Amino acid sequence: GHHRAEGLKAGMITHLDRAEHCIRSAVDTAERMAGVIVEEARVAVTCGRMKSESFSASVALPSGAVREDDTLRIIAGARQYSARDKRMVLHALPTGYHLDNHNGIRDPLGMCGERLGIDIHAVTADEVAIRNLSLCVERAHLAVSGLVAAPYASALAVITPDEAKLGVACIDFGAGTTTLSVFSDGHFIHTDAIAIGGAGITTDIARTLAAPLEHAERLKALHGSAFATSSDEREIITFPSVGESQRGIMNQVTKAQLAAIIRPRVEEILDLMRRRLAACAHASEAAQSIVLTGGGSQLTGLAELASNMFGRPVRLGRPRALNGLPDGGTGPDFASAVGLDRHSAV
Repeated sequence: GHHRAEGLKAGMITHLDRAEHCIRSAVDTAERMAGVIVEEARVAVTCGRMKSESFSASVALPSGAVREDDTLRIIAGARQYSARDKRMVLHALPTGYHLDNHNGIRDPLGMCGERLGIDIHAVTADEVAIRNLSLCVERAHLAVSGLVAAPYASALAVITPDEAKLGVACIDFGAGTTTLSVFSDGHFIHTDAIAIGGAGITTDIARTLAAPLEHAERLKALHGSAFATSSDEREIITFPSVGESQRGIMNQVTKAQLAAIIRPRVEEILDLMRRRLAACAHASEAAQSIVLTGGGSQLTGLAELASNMFGRPVRLGRPRALNGLPDGGTGPDFASAVGLDRHSAV
């Protein structure tokens, strides 16, 4: 089930009642379709100024061998270390193990040694933002069964195991946010987010053309492009003016003019993502290719523009098949939702 988002801005709850109504409507649709009662939900998080942190921690092995509680002790300590300055830990994931002076160990369980070390990638967000998000879900009479960083969930849905192994960056173009996740050697190693998304493009169109927001969204989705071709100069699109739709007064714009409105905002978003990726040296080096997903990724010409700006191969990512997934849930705009399903099985 899905419903147009209201009461949200850049992933943050801005109006509890409106956001709660959206959740209730989407859940009600899902319950009717599936014939079940939904009692809990796993929630994708884009709010709270998400932050990545990578560090190493180690522990002595009193038994002389690695036991499961040894790894759990390190990860618990890592979560406690990351949960400072009123930050909530969304993930504390092992990215590598080393036993005494030996590195590159995939699974140390049961191996002999004196000291176990783990490289950990922690993802945190502002506690207050997460508490408001959880409160909104709970007001809809749903228990929060888990919190997952939305860029991590989206990547789980659209990248392939080979891409995760070789190194890939996944950029999710949402409505209010654009998020980044990086995988290398099969591990989630970096994430970032900016508070600009597809809704910013819609607003640019509405303001420039004095068009209602609903029609601006339609212009973007049906006719928008990151590039203008020579034929676009001759293709004319009609739309109503703000406040004049009831009187049937229509305006006109060519596809080339529409592309000229869209492109600056798209370039701004891609440039910010490129700068964020470059700011993290190990993530930038690891990302050999880029996968675009999210509703905004369907803009014509976006993959080509991104490839030019990042200087790397770029493809559009759609959620990989899941048993029982309806046709309506196979588009890039459902990547994070499908990724939540995959995360629950990890």
